[in-house]
Amino acid sequence: MTLTELFNLENSLNLDSRILALLSVLLFFSLVLFVLGIRCFLRRKLLSASIQSLSGLSLCFAVLFSLSFVINLYSYDRLTYERPIANLTFKQLGEQQFQVEISYQDEKESASYIINGDEWQIDARIIKWYGWAQILGLNAQYRLERIGGRYSDIEEELEKNRTAYTLTSIDDIDYWKLINRYKKWLPWVDAYYGSATYLPMLDNASYNLSLTQTGLIARPHDTKTEERLKLW
Repeated sequence: MTLTELFNLENSLNLDSRILALLSVLLFFSLVLFVLGIRCFLRRKLLSASIQSLSGLSLCFAVLFSLSFVINLYSYDRLTYERPIANLTFKQLGEQQFQVEISYQDEKESASYIINGDEWQIDARIIKWYGWAQILGLNAQYRLERIGGRYSDIEEELEKNRTAYTLTSIDDIDYWKLINRYKKWLPWVDAYYGSATYLPMLDNASYNLSLTQTGLIARPHDTKTEERLKLW
């Protein structure tokens, strides 16, 4: 799985165009009123100048307040945004041994691995952006690193056979090395760190893997898996 493009079609200002158009029109009228007020002042029509100037400034402040309110709502939506990455389906082969099939959201092909243990864990590297960059539409970016198994019991974790598989390609560009090398020129990067999530391996269980603005998250794909997780 390669790192998704740092700048893509999703990374654009996605505010409602109708709201932006309305606010632009109101801002234009506020500037017109303010200019007319200045003209009246130059003609020594002080009462008309005061009324038009104050009306223009009031309308301008109202527009800016409305825009700030809309952006705050949008930024909240950005922080709660989840991007689907993959679906994981498990089939039990034996005691503490499962076959997992990973179907990636942006690829037609899937991958299959045999994992030992009680739980599966998937790791990724995350690039996170500063708040203002998120408002402009920059989503957290990721590269899946590995998938492996883990045992619920610590003694088994230390003694039994563990399995892990890389999910990256040697041909992938290592963006993290580039960021570390040129990080002083990238002030909009908030953090770049590792993130992991794990859940139990169950026969015929299915999970959805998603990326949020703060890291990876996994949820059951169907109600059957969700019900079985209540016993975990």
